[in-house]
This record gives sequence, structure tokens and C-alpha cells, in this order.
Amino acid sequence: MCVNYLILLTFLNSFVAASNYGSASDCPAATKYGTGPETPCTQPSDPNNKSKTELESWLTEEIFNELFPKANIGWGPNSCWPYSYEAFIIASRYFPNFGTGLNVNNSVYSTEQNRKRDVSAFFAHAIQETGENNIALYDTMNSTAADNCFYRGGLYNWFEGGPVSSFLNPESPGYQPADGDACIKSGLYCASSSQIDYFYKCSNGTSDSTSTPYTGCYFGRGAIQISYNYNYGQFNDWLKTQEIDVDLLANPNLVMTKMNPPLAIMASLWFYMTPQPPKPAMHDIVMGNWNAGEKNDAAGYSGPIFGPTSLIINNECTGEDSADPGQGGENRRIKAFKWFCGYFDVPYGSESTLSCKGMPQQFDTMYYNLSYEPDWSTSWKDQPCDCAPASYGGMINYYDPSYYPAQFVELNEANRVKCVASVYANPSMYSMDNSTSPCLNYPSAS
Repeated sequence: MCVNYLILLTFLNSFVAASNYGSASDCPAATKYGTGPETPCTQPSDPNNKSKTELESWLTEEIFNELFPKANIGWGPNSCWPYSYEAFIIASRYFPNFGTGLNVNNSVYSTEQNRKRDVSAFFAHAIQETGENNIALYDTMNSTAADNCFYRGGLYNWFEGGPVSSFLNPESPGYQPADGDACIKSGLYCASSSQIDYFYKCSNGTSDSTSTPYTGCYFGRGAIQISYNYNYGQFNDWLKTQEIDVDLLANPNLVMTKMNPPLAIMASLWFYMTPQPPKPAMHDIVMGNWNAGEKNDAAGYSGPIFGPTSLIINNECTGEDSADPGQGGENRRIKAFKWFCGYFDVPYGSESTLSCKGMPQQFDTMYYNLSYEPDWSTSWKDQPCDCAPASYGGMINYYDPSYYPAQFVELNEANRVKCVASVYANPSMYSMDNSTSPCLNYPSAS
């Protein structure tokens, strides 16, 4: 892949001066909801005792608490609740490339800059997804002071629509993590198809509450709001590879209540760090570990940039507003990324690629193989069924070596075997039967 380094090198001139960022003590206290953490409580812990990463060498508890004084619906970082430094560090140890500068292919930024830009991008999306987003600050403070308090408002909400979520019981609308155990019908967020139902079928569980009778509720939860049953299911699959035994399809609110290990930040880091073809991982875009394709590369949309991450998380490509803080959506993600980069004294990159607004070719129009599907070229033969890469999306990812890092390409063979097993277990979801697909009459070779 040819990278336009002349454009990328201009990033180094795009610094936000790392000064006058104030402190959390300069900010008005956040509105608090509920009665605060219950004590005693279950502290966050890691059953796998994962090793420390380089992230811990520079992102200290003091910095974390200074950046998120309004976390947990206004009560601040607290180890009894979903958002705390302890929970953040445990989650980050499961992703040793996060905030460490390891396995980064770009030469545009230094290792230190890559580390801090990576964390800045994750924190920026958390501002938009679960921030306090108190625009009233700009009515009573000058722009700089208001920015310093506004962008310290991340990790405020737990649930989509919080701090008082309309999906929850009005008598327990999100003041404790366990409030998310049940919801009304609009909070189900249940996607259904023959393949989704086979791999990630929604729970039909019910609660004792007449106002919130459902427990299979897949609305947004966590730092950057994981949502829908297929995302909960895929995260659950990944947890199993880490020897963490949970059933998030049956109990999705464990994302907020489980503390061994704590999942609220971990689920969001998993989403940030994991590609879902045709979408690269947000982390890989910010680090430059992605193949943007010829059209995007020619336009400068390649290498370590921020813009396309907004396309991945919520299909937002509206650009940055001139006003502060401006509207929600991509605008606020951009402004937050610039603020965090300034706080950490690292460049945020070219203004032109902070948004995906000018990206010539979006991911869903890039043509390459994305998933494993039955191998239709051999299904009619008198031999065992197999699976092969297909150019359309499916429930079992195929990671094209030209587009994805080696750690994901290594998963391909296991994914092929998973696909073959599903063909024999439930051929009808692929519109196969023993007469039209004779391969089903032969035992699997995988």
C-alpha cells in the first residue's frame, strides 16, 4: 500500500498547545443521581491476573481521576462502580496494544505520541457516547474554561439515554448498575435473521416487573455503548477465548454489574480494538495499521488518522462545527479528540482528516472478502461440505491479510471450522438440504 507521507507529515504541525488545561477542581460539581455507591461492595478484580502493560507507566490513577471527575452519574471514579481507574487498568491489560505503541506500523508519530493519541481517541468517543455533555457551561464560563470542564465530563452515564434512561423502570431509572437488569420493549434492541438467531439469539427472559417485563435488553451500555444482541454475543465469544465464563445473551446487564473482571470498560475496549469487516478496528485506524484503499489513500485518508473512527462507531460524517461545543455526533468526537491530544501534548493530525466527511470511499463500498460462508463451488459434489471466504458480510468473519493485522488473520482457520460446523448443525439457515447440497451426506472433514 502506498501511503501519502507528504500529507501525513503535515500532522506534526497540528499541535494543540499543551497549556491552560486547568484542573478538575476548577469545574462546577456535576449533578449527582441516586444515593451513591453502596458499601461494602465488590471490588474489581481479574481472575486471570493479566500482566501490566506500558499504559500503566504513563496513565496514572491521578491523571485518570483528574480527567473523569464526573464519572458514574456524577459521583466520580469509584471502585465500587463501573468506571474507575482499577476497572480501566484491568480492562486494558486484556488489550496489550492499547495505549502502548506496540505493533504500530506508522513512522509519522513517535511511540509516546502513538500511545497518547490512541487513548485520546478512545476517551473522545466516550465523551460523545456517555459524557455529561453539559452545554450550559458555555453560558457562564469563557470558552477555554468551559472546554476544560466539558471534556472532563466523560464516563458520566452507564445506560443509553442516561442518567435517567427511558428504557428502565421509572422507580429505578439507572441510579444503580443493577437497574439495567430489565427494560421496556423499546430497549430490547433485538436483531433477528436465520443466522443471527442461530449464533446470537435474543433471550426471551422476563422479570417480575409489569413496567419493565423484559430481561433480554441489548440497549447501549458501557463507556462507548455496546448495543444489539450480535455485539453482546460477539463480545461474549471473545470473553470465552479469555476463559471468562459469562452468558451476556441471557444476562446482558452483566456488562455493567460484573466485577470479576469488570466488563463496562472492557466491552468498550473490545469494540474499539476489534475489526468487524469491512470495518477496521478504530485503534488500527488511529495507529495507521489499516489499508485505506487506493481512492482514500490518494485523498490523504490513510495512515494514522482519526476521521474514519466516527464512521465505524455510528456512521457519522457531518464534520466539525465552528461553535463550541456545537452539536453532538461527529463534531463532538472531533473536538474531544483535539482536547485530549492537547491535554497530553501530542498532535491531533491534519484538520482535513479529523472528519470522515471527505472520505471518498466508505468501508461498505470496498470490495474484498469479508466472511465465511458455505463453499458453493463444492456443495453440490459428493464430498464433505466446506466453507470459503465470501465478499458479503456474515456472522463469521474472514480477515483478508491485505486489510487486517496478523493477529486477526490468525483467526481465519478457526472461523472456517466454525462455519463448517454450523453448516452441518443448521443447513437450513444457508438454504441448504441433503438433496440440493449433497455434501451434507458426507461427514465433515474439519
